[in-house]
Amino acid sequence: MNKWPYLIIAYVAVVLLVFDRLQFAPIFSTTILKGPVDGLEEVDRTNSSYLIAGKDRFQWYKEQLFNRTKLTELKNAPNISLLYAYEFEHEITVTVTSWERLGYRLFCRYLDENDKEIGEPFESFTYPEYIVNCQKREGTRKIGLSVNETEIMFETIPIMDRMLKKPKYELSMCVASIYGFEPKWLMFIEMIEHFKMQGVQHFYLHIHNASMYDMRVINDYIRTGEVEVHYLIERDYRKDNHWHMVNLADCLIWSRGESKWTIFADLDERIYMTNYTGTILDYVREVQNDTIGSLMFRQQWILKSELMPERYEGDKQINQWMPTHRWHNSTGLGPHGHTAKCIVDTSKVFIMFIHYVTQFFPAPNGNRYVTKRVEAEEGLIRHYRDQSLGSWGQKWLNSTLRFGELRSTDYPEKLIEELTERVKRRAKYVYDNLE
Repeated sequence: MNKWPYLIIAYVAVVLLVFDRLQFAPIFSTTILKGPVDGLEEVDRTNSSYLIAGKDRFQWYKEQLFNRTKLTELKNAPNISLLYAYEFEHEITVTVTSWERLGYRLFCRYLDENDKEIGEPFESFTYPEYIVNCQKREGTRKIGLSVNETEIMFETIPIMDRMLKKPKYELSMCVASIYGFEPKWLMFIEMIEHFKMQGVQHFYLHIHNASMYDMRVINDYIRTGEVEVHYLIERDYRKDNHWHMVNLADCLIWSRGESKWTIFADLDERIYMTNYTGTILDYVREVQNDTIGSLMFRQQWILKSELMPERYEGDKQINQWMPTHRWHNSTGLGPHGHTAKCIVDTSKVFIMFIHYVTQFFPAPNGNRYVTKRVEAEEGLIRHYRDQSLGSWGQKWLNSTLRFGELRSTDYPEKLIEELTERVKRRAKYVYDNLE
């Protein structure tokens, strides 16, 4: 009996099945609709909230790119890696992780609920760094980016809703990316509990790498709804600290519209109010001037001289090793703007840097958004800076001594008892029963 006809039929069936699966795969799109963009969402481009400085917002973005960089034309990207996508009133903003992609041409690709592409690709570009803005399309449920408009295989991601009538939180915090070999569990608990005492209602966290032991307590805060995590996956090599820039770009968009005020600070920093009698939340509630888009705090370095303990051992260890208990040797206060940290209204910020706002959006009616300098008499930062990590002590300690002689300072006495009990309670809950 000749088996070849049956084998050929079986082979064709398998091939057709594979192509069928590819067409409707949830991650990649292979269906490109040619012809007019009949799914383009109607946007009132004369609406004052759509316009930026009286211009079409996408034209304004392009002008900023060419005016603020040395570029004269868009570059062609070899590839692109997506992080998250956020839908706002007038655009969908996609954050990416690809290294060194500033000013590169990319194409926004729109998929409906059946993973069918909607209309022609929309040409956009990366600016600010790690950010791509796309026009909206009616019926879009997922969005992708491609390096050319005819690319068949491209990654798509779901879209987070930022069509909020008012912010969900009054005060949140963007925590600098988690990476590196030093144990984080105790520093992390103290950081979270300190800022909760200051009125922070939500924490946005990026993780590049973390140990399983540290992840136990991070996951516990996720369980209680206080922490939300985005993971940074390595596709383009860079030094660990360069992931901080991805963190800044994504968290600026992530918190925009969801939080009225957002703290941008590191794991080892403790911002608190000094002579001002309330919390940080109380302080930002008193900001009445709508032109204020950022509150900048001065920094004091507390010299951390040992690495944190690897594992939880009980209350006595907590008393000995909480950074606020263990280290007191301190520099003078840095001047305004020197490695400062800010609390910002992200709806007013176009580009965010580690220590300050690089660029605000134009304010309405010809006004300008500004940064308010917070005096040390109102509030400051205690930065428990390790001397060995990154050779910080060798590189930077001498430069901080020009701000004054070293002196012994303490975390506020009125806060330390409650903070200690909070840290003990959380550490015990998470780690006490582990072998």
